[in-house]
Amino acid sequence: MEPQSNSPKKILFIDEQPICRLGLESLIERYPQFNLLGFATKLDDVEPSSISPDIIAIDIVVAKTNGIRALKDLKRKFSHASILVVTSHDETLFAERCLRAGAKGFSMKTAPIEELIQALDDVSRGRLYLSSKMRALILNRISEHEAERSRSRFERLSDRELLIVQHISQSMENREIAKQMKISIKTIESHRSRIKSKLQLSSPSELVRFAMRLQNKAF
Repeated sequence: MEPQSNSPKKILFIDEQPICRLGLESLIERYPQFNLLGFATKLDDVEPSSISPDIIAIDIVVAKTNGIRALKDLKRKFSHASILVVTSHDETLFAERCLRAGAKGFSMKTAPIEELIQALDDVSRGRLYLSSKMRALILNRISEHEAERSRSRFERLSDRELLIVQHISQSMENREIAKQMKISIKTIESHRSRIKSKLQLSSPSELVRFAMRLQNKAF
């Protein structure tokens, strides 16, 4: 964790459980980079005119029937504060939804104390915070989606066009590809134009990046 050089970040906790309040009070006192402004048990208890936190740590259970949507209202009321959800709700089900609703981070109450402090530190610096488990899940999902998307796009290419993409992935210039395939440079240029259209790429550089990214996956 990087050292804090600015004044302590002011934290407001919103949580219905008294036992959490006692534990968090004693915990935050050990970290001089944070200043605990106070606790609230419901959203209606806090107003921008009376308090100005840098971080709002909230358990989404206090939102009751409004659920995660209450985070949007909280963000509107405290536009300069970073919201960190600290809850017992399963992160694999709720973390992404909370981020979409305006939270900067999500931490489960069962996580180690060090992770909560890291979460507070990250959101106080304007960073997003998710556990290593959630980051891995999201990256895997993105990777799988991209791989599937790439495979379906490649199916649009003819055999010759696919071969040209392979040559591009090996950093070959048009002249080298033409010589290798025994066709004219002008024909290569025409093929590249059709390939860009089929793959929905807008520039030659995008085609090169696409080919390079997939050289170990598609061939």
